[in-house]
Amino acid sequence: MYQGGGGESCAGFRCTNNRKKLYIWKQSICQEHERIFHKDCPCVVPFSLHKIPKEENERLKWQRALHRNDLPKNVFVCPTHFIDGRPTARNPTPTLNLGYEAPIKVGRRLLKRKSVTEEKLQTKGTYGFEPTLKQQKLVSEDDVETVNTNQFTIKPKTTSFSTQTDMTESISTGTQWIDPTLHEHEYARPCVSGSRDTGTQTRPSETEDKGVNCSTLHIRLTSADITSDSLSLLYTGLPLKTFRSVLSVMQNMDDPLKFTMPVSDQVFLVLMKLRLNLLFGDIANRFGISESHACTIFNQRLSFMALKLKNLIVWLPRETIRATMPKSFRENYPKTTVIIDCAETFIQRAKNLKTRGETYSHYKSHNTGKYLVGIAPHGQIMFISKGFGGRSSDKAIVEESGILNYLLPGDEIMANRGFTIGDLLFPLKVKLNIPAFTNGKDQLSEEDVTETRRIATVRIHVERAIRRLKVFRILSQVVPVTSAKKLSDYLIVCAALVNLRSDLIKDDDDEWQMIFESFSDVTVNDA
Repeated sequence: MYQGGGGESCAGFRCTNNRKKLYIWKQSICQEHERIFHKDCPCVVPFSLHKIPKEENERLKWQRALHRNDLPKNVFVCPTHFIDGRPTARNPTPTLNLGYEAPIKVGRRLLKRKSVTEEKLQTKGTYGFEPTLKQQKLVSEDDVETVNTNQFTIKPKTTSFSTQTDMTESISTGTQWIDPTLHEHEYARPCVSGSRDTGTQTRPSETEDKGVNCSTLHIRLTSADITSDSLSLLYTGLPLKTFRSVLSVMQNMDDPLKFTMPVSDQVFLVLMKLRLNLLFGDIANRFGISESHACTIFNQRLSFMALKLKNLIVWLPRETIRATMPKSFRENYPKTTVIIDCAETFIQRAKNLKTRGETYSHYKSHNTGKYLVGIAPHGQIMFISKGFGGRSSDKAIVEESGILNYLLPGDEIMANRGFTIGDLLFPLKVKLNIPAFTNGKDQLSEEDVTETRRIATVRIHVERAIRRLKVFRILSQVVPVTSAKKLSDYLIVCAALVNLRSDLIKDDDDEWQMIFESFSDVTVNDA
């Protein structure tokens, strides 16, 4: 019995042809062949239902022709809507009786090149004249190849960058004359290996040697393509050896994220996004995935990496800090525990007025996210806070970030003038080293000038650490509002990656000392 439903009806406008009508017709008795059902008689079926093709481009053509916003998986159209009565190579889409007036465009007829028989060439020309003796003598090997182009056997052989076509031909030695009209469009003739075509300016072999792409091929980017320090620093911000170590560690961890892409490529995708801040459409094209899939991988893998890599940002014990202290600190500030400073990252202006006001920074004249960075005297990032609004003061961020919980009595903290946190450090018995203030004086005293120069010389290293953070362009460019909640994860991962790089301060390097001595006058004038 016929089972209704299933959507096997014609999708044309107000068309009532469906599978049920065909079933009823087959179960009815034929008038011409009595006592025989239509399903058993040789009568022609009144109509048939043609299914929509599976190819995406063809489906879009059918969808536009049927004036539908979307189509189900299976769509059927009867022959009354096709010019040829069915889908053909010349007219593959429905055109007729679709409920709207549109000019009917009949497809072009497919031309097939007919072979010139050997018998016709020997007896009489194609246009009814006999070939002359001079024409017979002018026949060359290239002309014979032109006549027998229909006998070529094409064997495509593709390489990684270009498509080569090797052709072998069979030449009829009995042909003595060539139809001159075949030379009128010689430029459209396929290239034949071994033949000399004076009308061609570029030889196929030269084109292949130069690596010219004959067809568009997509090469998927993977972590294995990073084979040098220059490429690794460009795409990830890490040296090659460190990048390989990060991949190895992340691959050996228990991975709760179930993606078909290898873990190494997922980590590479996250690092590339952090380092270059590419659009997700660009990243998806490089890795051969969809844009939404690339965004999902980045968000989930970033949170997982932030959870694991935060162990690389540790507050060092006092003994370790003293043992690794550079010479520039040992001479003047041997008890320094941490150098702190705040950095800001531009964020997109929010539509909400309250959020816009909380994130606006008068110092940057832009909406920003503000965060506190604390480094050890030898340059390692020991503390990085979560993101705060750009309106927050340095003192408020220090108080709310939790850095005071790591300080011990007898420690010294170095900061800029904006960190007026002496009242917060006094109960903890921690000393604050900041440049001197004029306090209503016309200028600083000689002792204050000397102290300011010494502090500026060593405090600048926290600026260098922040500059290493800003190497990751996701922190140096504008962060969208939708990604602002991910700022804390950006900071943790980027700070951990900065700690994996080489030492920030070297004992035998006096370059920074000379630089800031030359700029000491500028520092004093700012005071």
